[in-house]
Amino acid sequence: MFNQTVQQFFTNYALIQESGFEVFAREQSKLFTPDLVTISRDYRGTLTYHGIDAYFDSLKDWFQYFTTGSNFYLEFEEATSTHALVRMHGNVQLVQPVDGKTVSEEGHHDWTEEFELVDGLIKKLDVKLTLL
Repeated sequence: MFNQTVQQFFTNYALIQESGFEVFAREQSKLFTPDLVTISRDYRGTLTYHGIDAYFDSLKDWFQYFTTGSNFYLEFEEATSTHALVRMHGNVQLVQPVDGKTVSEEGHHDWTEEFELVDGLIKKLDVKLTLL
């Protein structure tokens, strides 16, 4: 299964290291509808962000608490032209310890990112990270 827009969404993250955040933001913004809704669900609760600029705010918020480990990879579980469900695998680094832990190893969390698309653009992104 594959969705080109969602695949590009993840590929663009390499631009942060290669070309800087401004280039990443410009390229990532091309993938979104103007009324994008981003939902982030984790141990802190559910946070909802409205609009493209707010998506980048959600990233800044998320990276205050989490980063990915070196064994990170993703798996498309569902992919159509209007919907994609991607399961994230690998270790999650916990920037701020949770129950004394600074790493959630593979198998100790459930992390998915679900996308709704309209006319090839991402209209909604729902990120769920549950520490087990």
